[in-house]
Amino acid sequence: MRTVHAVFLNDGKWFIARCLDVPVTTQGRTLVAAKKNLKEALELYFETWGRSQSKNQIKEVYLTSMEVAA
Repeated sequence: MRTVHAVFLNDGKWFIARCLDVPVTTQGRTLVAAKKNLKEALELYFETWGRSQSKNQIKEVYLTSMEVAA
């Protein structure tokens, strides 16, 4: 077992689930579904890529808002 960090966004129709530790993103119609889908996607990711891809596990995540020119 390992701990990962994730962020969930709602666009009005879907909850988008993005892992902050490895490049895995998925979605679900509900927050519960998005969490379940992210868990399954992460398990497949680690099964496929193994633990060698994740040696430098992120210890802390800081989430903030920023303004940038668009």
